[in-house]
Amino acid sequence: MLNLAWSGISAAFPAPAFQLITQDKVLNFQGFIVQSPNSISSFTPSDPFLLRRPSFLANTLFVVTIMVLYPLAGALLFTVVYGSSAGSVSFMHPDHSQLPSLRLIQMVGQMVLLALPALLLAGWHTAKKNPFSKDAMAFLGIGQPINFGAALLAVAGIFLLQPLLHTLTELQDLYLWPSLGAAGSEVVRQRELMDSFMRTLALVRSLPEFMAVAAVFALTPAICEELLFRGYIQQNYTRSLSGGGAVWLTGFVFAIFHLSAANLLPLALLGWYIGYIYSKSGNLFLPFFVHLFNNLAALFLLLSGDKGEVAKHSQPELLVHTLWWWLVVAGSLLLFMMVIRHFSRSLLSES
Repeated sequence: MLNLAWSGISAAFPAPAFQLITQDKVLNFQGFIVQSPNSISSFTPSDPFLLRRPSFLANTLFVVTIMVLYPLAGALLFTVVYGSSAGSVSFMHPDHSQLPSLRLIQMVGQMVLLALPALLLAGWHTAKKNPFSKDAMAFLGIGQPINFGAALLAVAGIFLLQPLLHTLTELQDLYLWPSLGAAGSEVVRQRELMDSFMRTLALVRSLPEFMAVAAVFALTPAICEELLFRGYIQQNYTRSLSGGGAVWLTGFVFAIFHLSAANLLPLALLGWYIGYIYSKSGNLFLPFFVHLFNNLAALFLLLSGDKGEVAKHSQPELLVHTLWWWLVVAGSLLLFMMVIRHFSRSLLSES
């Protein structure tokens, strides 16, 4: 998603499952599992790296470490770039001359501090010095042929979910945040400040600048966040949880990571859907495509109108209090279920 925390942090915490391979057994001391080679293939039919993945505790501590240190590393990176002039930079109303450097910090920060740890740890878990080796890529779900029919259906699914996500956001604005008093008002205020900052950061005055903004808002987050959350974290949780449990937990972590209380539920639903796509396909390119097109759609909406127009057309009573809108939501969900059914069939036909 469009993550505006300034950078991530490399926290190489999860250790590979420490194994001793004898002539007839594999001893996995991290999980105290003893199995014969013949039983391993039946135990992990869809993930040959299951026994090399970190335990639930190690994976969770890795997640917590990233959540805690991510904003701290972002502040450090910002200070390194701007030095003594860092105090003069306004996050909510940055000068236009500062936009290129702010965008660069965001993009490089995610690449180095989100994607790189996932790649390095994948290489470590597979005992490969090269994080881009075939085994390391396979550990993250990369390297399989792309089913473009399934990818198209997966992208269609994320667009069909948008009416529901928009409705949830507006219902929160109408009922939840007002009921929470001052706390709810602060949640709304923080969202409005972030929205204002995003509109400024996404300011486009030329085609090259649009390409730069698209790289910052859409391409880089799709690559880096999918490597980390689906390729590494979610797949690691499948060692201790069911596939569905790993999807639910990772989707919730994904929503919290974006540090937006106002968007927590919509982000969790997006994370669960993207996680489901990865769980069903085992191919990281599919959730990447879904994430990319979702971000591109959000960017185009952001660029499609000024602040006044956005405010005028986003009043909750204009939609959720009308019958036709609920028909749109119901129709989109019906089409969504049909798309998911065809998506599953597409994967089955491929296998």
